[in-house]
Order: sequence, then C-alpha cells, then structure tokens
Amino acid sequence: MTCNLGNGCSVAAIRDGHSIDTTMGFTPLEGLMMGTRSGSIDPGILTYLMRQGRLRSEEIDDVLNKESGLLGISGISRDMREILAFVKQGHSRAKLAFDIYVHRLQAGIAAMVAVLGGIDALIFSGGVGENSADVRDAACQPLAFLGLNLDDAANSQHTSDRDIAAPDSTVRVLIIRAQEEWAIAKECWHVMRS
Repeated sequence: MTCNLGNGCSVAAIRDGHSIDTTMGFTPLEGLMMGTRSGSIDPGILTYLMRQGRLRSEEIDDVLNKESGLLGISGISRDMREILAFVKQGHSRAKLAFDIYVHRLQAGIAAMVAVLGGIDALIFSGGVGENSADVRDAACQPLAFLGLNLDDAANSQHTSDRDIAAPDSTVRVLIIRAQEEWAIAKECWHVMRS
C-alpha cells in the first residue's frame, strides 16, 4: 500500500505490482484532505452553500481546490511544516487541520487494508510522506492491531529509501523517495517504442 502525501494526497492498494484501488476518484479532489484541496465531502454542502447565497457555482472549483484542506481549516498555510510549527505554539486551528488530515489518512489506509484483505507493507512517499515523522507516527499509531510497529529512532531520521518499522513489526513501513518525473519519462519511452 502506498501513501503519496504531498500537496496532493492519495492512498493506493497495490497487489502484485498493480494498483487495484485508490482514494482518488474522477479528479484528485476526491479522497484524502490535502494542502489546498478539501478531499471527499458531502455533496450536500455545496448545494447548501449555493442556496444560502454563500457560494456561486463558478466559485465551487476554486474553493474546493485552492482554498480548502490544510489551508482552509488552519487559516494559515497549506504547508505541513508550517502547520506543525503552529501546532507546537498551541494554535487550535492548526491542530484541528493536522488532526483532520491524519484522521482522513487513517481512514484511507483502513479502506485499502480492507480491499487488500491485509497489509504486507505501508509505503510513505511525497513531500509530507518522506519528510514528516509526525504525520507518519500519527498515521501508524492506531495500526498496531495489524502488527505494524514503528521504530521511533528510524522514523525520526531524515533520509528516504529506508525501512522505519520496528524489528518485531509484521508489516514493513518504508519511506520511498518519489520519482514522478522518472516514472513519466519511463512511460513516455515505452509509448515511443510501441
């Protein structure tokens, strides 16, 4: 299972090297809460806001994609580093943004565990996934019932491409550096050769 956490976020269930499910839908807006994207919401919220005269239909896309998520809830920033700095200062909206972000991530992971019927490895990637020990720790804590245990010292190191699971963990927890440009180039090469 992969957790690609950056300004955009998604969790994917991977079986035999192929994605069989993801938290994203028709657009990247569905699924997890992100830097400026809301993630999944009740569609009734939109019609309510329109009926109340608080949101015009042409504003919906901007609000959901550019003014929601960490930025919208915290009122401060879309950057997880800044959110965490404000959490440490006792900023209640930053704490709420972090808590919702982690809750939605945990729910996404749980959904993919159900799809897979278990989990062998949990991979964190992307800017937040690779660099935020706090997010990884908070996301993994309630997964101990799956046999997943983090090594706190390994989790706090600042290097990618490593296993941060405790030796007794039955689930491997990996940090893998995102190489999106390389993946795109590789696919283009395959298309050109076809």
